[in-house]
Amino acid sequence: MRLLLLIVAIVAVFLAVRTLVRSTSNRKQVRQDERPERLKEGGAVIRCAFCGVHVPEAEAYRDGDRLYCSPQHAEVDRNRSDADSRTEDD
Repeated sequence: MRLLLLIVAIVAVFLAVRTLVRSTSNRKQVRQDERPERLKEGGAVIRCAFCGVHVPEAEAYRDGDRLYCSPQHAEVDRNRSDADSRTEDD
């Protein structure tokens, strides 16, 4: 019985040490990389006026004073705004 407990204790210590060593090496690697390459480029991120998705400002589409994630959302929002203004006129 004592032998079984000793073996279990040795295996538990081995697994704990191995886990600590692996987590330490992973932390060092994350610190070296810090930010993904796509975030190192910088630049502002904007929110699409239609769907709310966030895109880099350099990739955004401008329609008047509003910014969109795609030209399709700019067109849909413009058509929706036009339909809303026609409904108000009636």
